[in-house]
Amino acid sequence: MKKFTMLAAASVVAAGCGGGGSNGYAFIPAPAAPPPAQATVTDDCAAVPGAAAAAPSSAALPLVLQTIKVNGEDRQYYEYAPRDVAALRDQDARGVEVVVSLHRAGQSAEDNARLTGWPTLAEEKGFVAIFPVAKPTGWNTAKDTARSDDHAFIVAAAAAVRTRYGLPSTMSTFLTGAGSGGVMAQELAMRELGVMATGVASFGAAAEPATLNLPAESLPRTAMAVWQFQCGADPFAKQTGFWRQANATDAQNQQAVGDLPTVTDFVKDNPVQQVRLSRLDRPAESPAISRLVWEELFGKVVRFPDNKSYNGTLHAEKSIADMGLTETIKSLRPGEPRRWLTYVPPQYQKLVAEGKKLPLLFSFHGRNGSARFQAEISEWHDVARDEGFIVVYPHGLKATWTTSIDADNPDVQFFLDLLEEMKRTYQIDDGRVFLNGSSQGTALTNRIAVQYPQLFAAIAPCYSGHLSAASYANPIVRTDIALPVWQCRGEQELPSEFPGGTAGETAARTFWRETVNQNFSSPAIAIDGRHTTEIWNSGRAEYRWQITSDIGHAWHPGQARKMWDEMLKRYRRNPDGSLQRL
Repeated sequence: MKKFTMLAAASVVAAGCGGGGSNGYAFIPAPAAPPPAQATVTDDCAAVPGAAAAAPSSAALPLVLQTIKVNGEDRQYYEYAPRDVAALRDQDARGVEVVVSLHRAGQSAEDNARLTGWPTLAEEKGFVAIFPVAKPTGWNTAKDTARSDDHAFIVAAAAAVRTRYGLPSTMSTFLTGAGSGGVMAQELAMRELGVMATGVASFGAAAEPATLNLPAESLPRTAMAVWQFQCGADPFAKQTGFWRQANATDAQNQQAVGDLPTVTDFVKDNPVQQVRLSRLDRPAESPAISRLVWEELFGKVVRFPDNKSYNGTLHAEKSIADMGLTETIKSLRPGEPRRWLTYVPPQYQKLVAEGKKLPLLFSFHGRNGSARFQAEISEWHDVARDEGFIVVYPHGLKATWTTSIDADNPDVQFFLDLLEEMKRTYQIDDGRVFLNGSSQGTALTNRIAVQYPQLFAAIAPCYSGHLSAASYANPIVRTDIALPVWQCRGEQELPSEFPGGTAGETAARTFWRETVNQNFSSPAIAIDGRHTTEIWNSGRAEYRWQITSDIGHAWHPGQARKMWDEMLKRYRRNPDGSLQRL
């Protein structure tokens, strides 16, 4: 393993909140080392003429040339999507990321795709890769108004890809490039929140000096997973300092990644929020380097859009296995295979041996979501591990739900079948069944509960997703059974972002608060950090309405624990249909 001091001109040492220089870093000379017999890369990580180049991907995969209009001008980019992208999207739309690879000066987008091997990786790992084409004059990294707006072009290209494949508008996007392409990648990560960048990997490149010299308050506030590769003498001190400050890093290690000497600044409580600097002694454009970037950075991090004041938050990407979930695909009705994830707490056998039955909670994903992503963002299984209940994350066909008020709604029937399946399979406490959902999954929660309120001890249709206002006049809607309800929305949510809109939201609030639960007096107000909650508890059953600040249409951080502790765990539905407060 190479020692970190091979980072050439300088080593970086932790400086806490201070240290030498304006960016919080102190630099010390590296011990002298003999020069290599022959340089193989330039300062911007290109192969030196005559040096052996990395072999391109073993099989050239076909690229699709796409054209979009940006500011009245036709712009082009090449695209590679996995052959089974439609199936991947239906299975986990939130797992199909986008990688934007930006070619260097003097290199074509097609050559960039061939040399980096990103298409091969996209096929293997299940993401979409795009290769924007710069104008003959190169990338307009400085946003010169007299030239084509490349920032707007790449933001538009990433959005077009998400739309084409039915991916969520907030889908994680990753930026990478070498030389001038790396400059462009850094500029986009720092300045363009619309590209939805979650991570950036640049080779021999730093953002424009004018950008790095801007006052911090003039740029968007955003954490970012950053990997810088140094091929020359420049350790990109100012850029490293910029990202270190943006990420609020408070720890550092010096440990090789692969065979590359690397220093990593990170947040102790959230290590994926990191800034890496690695010494690279080979050309940037190679399949091996692209694989390293994916497997050691891009594939390990996801951004949740859960904080408008700071461009969301970064989290470790988690698989079904990482979360301790079991995947089931089974036909609960002839010829209708359905899919769901189940979490059973480790104390299940012990509790059953003691003669106990466990509460059961269903959490439904939103449109273009997935059971896995609902688990990842909500973390209901973490609460279930601590509190001893079972969680089921159902998955909708083609990543969506049918929320119509029709009596034969197929997803309502799916839920009823799944509930019976859980009761057959596990020791379930019939009086402690709960529903929760996100967006369209919230609408489905409402849809099930208006017809079958007797099945539940409480529901938490949070965050926004509603039935149409007219739905509540349908004869299948029951108003005779009291039901504790917790609804919520983000302070910055737009009515156009959630099912039902303003009319549906107003109707749902009135239905649960007044029509069903008969709460007419003034509420108590509880303020907990970003959460302001109206608590109505003078009628037949409790009703809560929560607003969370600095968030749009997204899952509210810590919401599962909050709802369980403050409402759900307190209720039971007795066999005679009455509610019991525990």
